[in-house]
Amino acid sequence: MLADTDGGMLRGIYATAAGMAATEQWMDAVANNLANVSTHGYKRDAVFFNEALERTMLGDGGRGPALGSLGVGPVLKGGATIFEPGPLQPTGNPLDLAIDSPQGAFAVKDAKGRIRFTRDGSFRVDSEGRLATQRGELVLDDRLTEIEIPPGQVEVASDGTIRSGGRAVGTVGVFTGKFTKVGGNLFVVAGKPQPVEEPKIQSGSLEGSNVNPIGEMVELIRLNRSFELAHRSVVKQDELTQKLIQSLQGR
Repeated sequence: MLADTDGGMLRGIYATAAGMAATEQWMDAVANNLANVSTHGYKRDAVFFNEALERTMLGDGGRGPALGSLGVGPVLKGGATIFEPGPLQPTGNPLDLAIDSPQGAFAVKDAKGRIRFTRDGSFRVDSEGRLATQRGELVLDDRLTEIEIPPGQVEVASDGTIRSGGRAVGTVGVFTGKFTKVGGNLFVVAGKPQPVEEPKIQSGSLEGSNVNPIGEMVELIRLNRSFELAHRSVVKQDELTQKLIQSLQGR
């Protein structure tokens, strides 16, 4: 018999192929991190893996005592967003806001009225006098309502209080919760977002991406090499299997 019911001869190929699939997923995450190395407030992603299945090997053709266990390759367990703060980059623009803490995010409302969250504090006053992001989402206050900015010199205090012409006109909302990425450098929160009681906001600065480009490049090179080695292993195992089949057929 060329292979047992579990595909014994092909088990090595299956395990290696699973490793290649996992490496490819990891490479995608690293590549996305690198693509956002210059995105304000971007938080890098990490991925985690588990063994897909662990089988017990038995002696005497499956009838004897256990000889040990054999894994058949990794599978994606899940991912996580790393909320380490990025470096603060001074801009001198009072409407550029950075959260000087790993906790919390600004609340914004998109064109469909959905509440989202972001660490990108590159804000502006739109044509209707409302505080908005550069893409047009409306920035919300600590009560999740829109913020109107009347004409005048704008100042933002470290607690998020906005003054225009010396008069307080609102407070930028900073909220926390279980954030999940939804694309566009935005997050949603599972359940009700909780306001941060004492936010640390720095006006005139933006938070940079927390991606380490050198570290991510090194990781991408390492993963590419690992993928290439796994591919060679699959090819070699396939060649050995073909040789074994030909040898048995020649008997």
